[in-house]
Amino acid sequence: MSKYEELANKLRNGIINDTYPAGCMLPSENELVIQEGLSRQTVRQAFNILESEGRIQRRRGSGTIVTSIGQKREITHNIAIITTYIGEYIFPDILRGIVTELGSKGYTPSLSATHNHIDNERAILLSLLAKPIDGIIIEGTKTALPNPNIDLFKSMKAAGIPIVFVNGYYPEYRPDVFVIADDRTGGIEATQYLIKKGHKKIAGIFKSDDIQGHLRYAGYIETLLNANMPISDNNVLWYTTDTKEKIIAASLIETLEDCDAVVCYNDEIAMKVLNILKENKVAVPEQIAVIGFDGSIFCSMSTPQLTSMNLEKEEIGRTAARKLLRMIHGSKEKPCLLSWTLEEREST
Repeated sequence: MSKYEELANKLRNGIINDTYPAGCMLPSENELVIQEGLSRQTVRQAFNILESEGRIQRRRGSGTIVTSIGQKREITHNIAIITTYIGEYIFPDILRGIVTELGSKGYTPSLSATHNHIDNERAILLSLLAKPIDGIIIEGTKTALPNPNIDLFKSMKAAGIPIVFVNGYYPEYRPDVFVIADDRTGGIEATQYLIKKGHKKIAGIFKSDDIQGHLRYAGYIETLLNANMPISDNNVLWYTTDTKEKIIAASLIETLEDCDAVVCYNDEIAMKVLNILKENKVAVPEQIAVIGFDGSIFCSMSTPQLTSMNLEKEEIGRTAARKLLRMIHGSKEKPCLLSWTLEEREST
């Protein structure tokens, strides 16, 4: 973070926390130069950021006054899109839906990827606070964990910048508008399907640092309980963004011991499971059935072809873009919860 961004962040937090309430005067440029040990140009750049957010108004001869947030922002036709990844897995489909919808209305999207790292997310959000944008569509980073960037989301909301979350959101920051899958119900439906197929001991593989993994696990475990099926921590494998390859390769066969089916967090993981089972000469679905999530390209690429809970990926993007555009023009929007559709193939 640059020095002027650090100062803007400090003053912004003071405004949000009412250290500098609406109508009061901020310290002058000269005072801040002395207090913070910064150059006049650095202080001026920080003021420029706060002024672009509508937080302050500089009056010649009177100083800098804190304004009431909520004034109408000038439309720039610039939209920021932040995802964990851009060119991998299901993200191109989601992005295609967003970009198509925005482009049809004359808006220019800018794409950024966090690679599921919170420091990358913070750097991107800070840079956006210094730019004239109309709104943000974001897929949160490590959404199952406490996030240090909540202050920036609050700052954007206070600045009148509409935000739509896709795929998930942070437990400690429930946004006004999001477009996500009904992951808990998806976990229920995937597990119920395997039970109806006659499977008696069902394992699970879930991602621990994203909220989708927790919700799909919740649906999975609830269904086993309601069906009086055996439940064991030994048959549940958790992994993170950074430990995926190592954990699954080292622990999969032991996790699946005595199981006749497995619910996988997504199709990418299910594909890895199929490959490891093949290497260990475990027949699918005769010895163990495998089901994934997302209805991705992996379903047709795998051998056998993968049964998966499917979601219209482009529709996620289109829905998020439509909601954001309406919010930019003053509409009040509601969250959207999307349903899964089971697509049965050879792996079950």
